[in-house]
Amino acid sequence: MSDPKDLIALHVATEDLEDYSLTQIGWYAVDDGGKVVLGPFESLAQCDRAIRERLLPRTGV
Repeated sequence: MSDPKDLIALHVATEDLEDYSLTQIGWYAVDDGGKVVLGPFESLAQCDRAIRERLLPRTGV
């Protein structure tokens, strides 16, 4: 499975938990297919930071 190319931050509220098969509210990184990739996070800033880190090119040291 390849790494996602596009991720967006999404706040999942209590009424939307079932839609994403989640048990905890919070901020999540969701791919372009609607699949939750990262999370939950307490804030949008934390989620955005995780998305940027996930999408950075990986370099071997």
